[in-house]
Amino acid sequence: MHPSCASSSRRWLAGAWVALAATVAPVQATTPAPSVAASQFDPLQKSAALSSRAQAGVLLSVARAGDRIVAVGERGTIVLSDDQGQTWRQASAPVSVTLSRVSFVDAEHGWAVGHGQVVLASQDGGQTWTRQLDGLQAATLEMAAVQADPQASDEHRKQAQRLLDQGADKPFLDVRFFDRQNGLVVGAYGAIFATRDGGKTWRSRRADVPNPSGRHLNHLLVLGKALYLAGEQGTLFHADGLDQPFKAVQTPYAGTFFGVIASRQGDLLAYGLRGNVWRSAAGSGTWEKVATPAPVTLTGGTLLADGRMVLVDEAGKLLVSRDSGQSFATVSLKQTASFTDVVQTRDGSLVLSSARGAMHVPAAAVAGTSPGAAKP
Repeated sequence: MHPSCASSSRRWLAGAWVALAATVAPVQATTPAPSVAASQFDPLQKSAALSSRAQAGVLLSVARAGDRIVAVGERGTIVLSDDQGQTWRQASAPVSVTLSRVSFVDAEHGWAVGHGQVVLASQDGGQTWTRQLDGLQAATLEMAAVQADPQASDEHRKQAQRLLDQGADKPFLDVRFFDRQNGLVVGAYGAIFATRDGGKTWRSRRADVPNPSGRHLNHLLVLGKALYLAGEQGTLFHADGLDQPFKAVQTPYAGTFFGVIASRQGDLLAYGLRGNVWRSAAGSGTWEKVATPAPVTLTGGTLLADGRMVLVDEAGKLLVSRDSGQSFATVSLKQTASFTDVVQTRDGSLVLSSARGAMHVPAAAVAGTSPGAAKP
């Protein structure tokens, strides 16, 4: 397989890849990984345990479902807040694998993905969830796609066989939908699957991405009708639409990207290891490095309602840009943790997922008018 980025200081959070899977040394093709299904305890078949402290555990992603905030994390944890992140309650989940990303297309319809290539779906704002896909099914779909494609490469065929042999031992790392029916999931070793019926059925799109070495795909950005994929070793792909093939985007950076966000004007910011942020002004086709306060891995980002751009890092820093990503300033927070994701609530405040659970940052703190009293 391809070289790993394991030389970075990025650690697992309680054994999870956290959407930062690309920093972990990949399993060698000659060493089959044990199947999750082969173990006595199968977290794909066991519901998540309920806990009064669920909101304080390791949370890896946070999203808005209308006025509700939904966060997911370790051991199948899913927590909900209906007061802008001030208080939380746990929702039941049909699996206890680590969930790495959650995304909603409207107030009711959302999806969560995680280890074991699991895909969960909700039609009631995150209160209940059903399983739509797992790694065993995904491997079968990969093999079916190869067998149906006379132009499939030998490497693709070998890869499909490895996935089938190894079973459900890999994570999906991101999920994005255009609407209630059309969406994509991506993950480790170049996995990418699409659905046109809200997740009832899935198909592999590996052949549509020029990623022969199977680099990990960490993040999806939907920008109008366009799509961007960010991954390890400077990987960035672009497609003009959901059904269009992806093309490689050349960047000057060879390290891992963990995400990409866009300004109101369409300027792109790709961020990742060691504080690296690279900016491409809308329509320019060129990339420039953006200075950041410290060489610390950036793990999440979002565009705020007023046009400012926000990034968070694993050292507990919140960075804000007021000039479409050309520069960033650090917002002082009284309480910090290793942040993994960020979302803006309806009232303008922020909710951050972290290794210590969900944290609420008041809108005034983000505006710079008062100290950031992040509340766990």
